[in-house]
Amino acid sequence: MHYRIRTYGLLGSLATLALVSACGGGGGGGGGGDYSSGPTAPTTPSTPSTPSTPAANEVIATDANAFNPGTLTVSKGTTVTFTFQGVTHNVTFANVAGAPANVGNSTNTSVQRVFATAGSFGYACTLHAGMQGTVVVN
Repeated sequence: MHYRIRTYGLLGSLATLALVSACGGGGGGGGGGDYSSGPTAPTTPSTPSTPSTPAANEVIATDANAFNPGTLTVSKGTTVTFTFQGVTHNVTFANVAGAPANVGNSTNTSVQRVFATAGSFGYACTLHAGMQGTVVVN
């Protein structure tokens, strides 16, 4: 007999474990370990890692659909690094004089932009509603 088992998340894994245990495990073979102690507990899925503190002059687009920090203040001529984590993000600047070029859709990479003009430069990830930030240049 052939069985196809699909599991979905932790509950699906537990249901599959219970099904396999109730059916006797899958038959035959001999040898192997001692299974008298029962199945082991499933592992808890880990949460995606997101650094809590960006480096100097860095903005992190997190897998929680937020920019960290939301506002970054730098001096004129500073290079700012936009780091993308987990899922695809982009950086689309408001259409104002002196704004750097937009950053296209990116995942798990870093892209740098130079802020050569003083001012306030708002930006957003157009893929995720409400995901926005500002670079203030003195």
